[in-house]
Amino acid sequence: MLKILIVGDRFMKTSIARSYAAEVLAEFNPEIETLEWEFKGYQKGRLMGVKRELKEFTGTPEDLIKHMKDVEVLIVHLAPITKEVMEASGKLKVVGCMRGGPVNVDVDAATMLGIPVLRAPGRNAEAVADYTIGLIIAHVRNIVRSCMLLRRGIWRDEFYFYEECGFELEGKVLGIVGFGKVGREVAKRAKALRMRILAYDPYVSLDLMRSLGAEPTTLEKLLKESDVVTLHVRLTDETRHMIGEKELKLMKPTAILVNTSRGEIVDEKALIKALSEGWIAGAALDVFEEEPLPPDHPFLKMDNVTITPHIAGASKEVVKRSVIMVAEDVRRLLKGEKPLYCVNPEVLKKKVE
Repeated sequence: MLKILIVGDRFMKTSIARSYAAEVLAEFNPEIETLEWEFKGYQKGRLMGVKRELKEFTGTPEDLIKHMKDVEVLIVHLAPITKEVMEASGKLKVVGCMRGGPVNVDVDAATMLGIPVLRAPGRNAEAVADYTIGLIIAHVRNIVRSCMLLRRGIWRDEFYFYEECGFELEGKVLGIVGFGKVGREVAKRAKALRMRILAYDPYVSLDLMRSLGAEPTTLEKLLKESDVVTLHVRLTDETRHMIGEKELKLMKPTAILVNTSRGEIVDEKALIKALSEGWIAGAALDVFEEEPLPPDHPFLKMDNVTITPHIAGASKEVVKRSVIMVAEDVRRLLKGEKPLYCVNPEVLKKKVE
């Protein structure tokens, strides 16, 4: 019998995760325990004994350690997974993180302990792409702002005036920065809207971009020509603040910036200046440098900004997809096959040796 612990939460429902994991791993006669993890707000920092910073976790390792005895497969979403958590089992074979990147897992410690760490890349690509297009339309057609006015008893107001009404997307230029799974899904949707698509990603083949109807280009040209610039890159040292004052000044004064990736991709101080001084027309943002957004943040008072609380990646389908991707990789590992999404493959080589 295989002992599995699934740590779910209000989004990654334990009942749903248990059902799909049990189905995928049925051949191992699993004993599945579940733990409902309380969401206390995202945290980040260096926990005791952890060399590198863990991010976007909630709760403490101590809350999890007491549930770890004899666990062989640990499947988590938001809980912080440290060396102490993994060692508390005594039998742990694998950690499966139901996220695109296991930022809440001490991968270095797992590697040292010989434990593979699995992830679910692209699990929310469709959800984020849908949301991105929705956010663009909501912003350029004044959907959110007019809704807020109507709730205050104001009918139409200036949004029916030529100067303030929005523009149609057909024929407009969409610049996609980052052409990974999300960027590609956005391109497919934008093509259906008959937009012209520019794409920048130095790590993706030009032929792939062209196959999805996008024109490969430089970041500079993309910024200069796009009516809408949307960001879909992972946060790294290279991409942190990749959109700053210099880049914002390249954009059209009528353009809008959309960010559904990570807040730190954009230098917020520069963006606030750009929006205040009219370098660009507006921004539609789901992510921020500091989350939750502070109550005194300038974005909250700016009429040319549409903001939402980091929910682009949340859909019911994402939950199913996340669990199945991780469970199927656990199955491969237990059968002696190579998992598709292991972040520390050197551990697998050692096991083979």
